Amino acid sequence: MRLFVGLRPSEEFRAALREVQSRLSSAGVCARYLDPSNLHMTLAFIGEWPENVSGVLPAVDHPFPLKLRHVGIFPEAKVIWAGVKASDELNHLAGRVRASLTGAGIPFDPKPFVPHFTLGRKPVVPFGFELSGIQVPSAAMTVSEVCLYRSDREETGMVYSVIGSSAGKEAVP
Repeated sequence: MRLFVGLRPSEEFRAALREVQSRLSSAGVCARYLDPSNLHMTLAFIGEWPENVSGVLPAVDHPFPLKLRHVGIFPEAKVIWAGVKASDELNHLAGRVRASLTGAGIPFDPKPFVPHFTLGRKPVVPFGFELSGIQVPSAAMTVSEVCLYRSDREETGMVYSVIGSSAGKEAVP
């Protein structure tokens, strides 16, 4: 299985992310936009691993808010994304997830955690366009669980499914 650990947006937050995608597209930013059902924030990318590891996910002891803030591009990764307000709680949670994986002997991509929701891949931005001109809806959600996702390649592209969480542990094998 191809796995990663992440945060699942609330329906309200997901709707705001869809609105950002729509505003980017209307402004002429071409990209392979993710299906709204696939939107998530990755805390740690595991990659190929033979078993469900949701049992090692740390609980969110004190739920905390996450607020949508801005859009940006990672040119090297060819990704357009939505960022959130900086949060010590979020950074601490990502560190706990990574420490739990390390403690269980589960390898993951060691790149530094950069909190964002990928909106699309391979963006093409019109000449002279400024991302700062995209108005981001006011949206917030409460982080109360960490999810284990499985990534499957299908005819229409990648599909990300929650297979467990820190709240319910293992959902499916």
